[in-house]
Amino acid sequence: MHLRRLAMQYSIHETKELAVHLGMQFRTLDMLDDVFDTSVNEPVRVKFEILSRCIHSFCVTFNDIKRALESGEIQNPHTICKVLMGNSIDFDMEPEKWDLVPTEKHIDRIAPLVGNNSLLFLVELGMDFKSWEQIRYRQKERDLVKLNRDILQEWSFTFCNVHTIRPTMRHIVQALTNIGKNIKTIENALADLF
Repeated sequence: MHLRRLAMQYSIHETKELAVHLGMQFRTLDMLDDVFDTSVNEPVRVKFEILSRCIHSFCVTFNDIKRALESGEIQNPHTICKVLMGNSIDFDMEPEKWDLVPTEKHIDRIAPLVGNNSLLFLVELGMDFKSWEQIRYRQKERDLVKLNRDILQEWSFTFCNVHTIRPTMRHIVQALTNIGKNIKTIENALADLF
């Protein structure tokens, strides 16, 4: 999750620069360019693969990443905090509504709110890129709302069952706020369903 969030923070160029600061050779980056054509693959997936290979090849820690960020041109001291914590929400007010298991009506209302942030939303829900590829492969038409609905259904009915997680509105709302959605917008969209 943290590595996926980190991949979402930077452009491909910045990710490559970070990888070099972490010890990756230019030759390896060139080979990755050949394997992952950025015009075909999602940039977030490519950036994740670059960072993942750095982590596994060089046993990189978040302190190493922090030092690399500080030593390079990419200097934002809050990036690591954002990656580790996400956005915090106070669910203590009216916890019973946030502990509801989403119904089809909830999913139908939430899907349009995700907008064009489908991959980021999927990542924030804790799902992996393999799930993303499977869901996108099943998409016959380019319907963004249907794609987001499919992500929510896959998460609710498959991912949560496999990982023995109780799918609640709390998880969904946390994921939505982590991709930049305002909690008031979410509450307004679901007001008559609570």
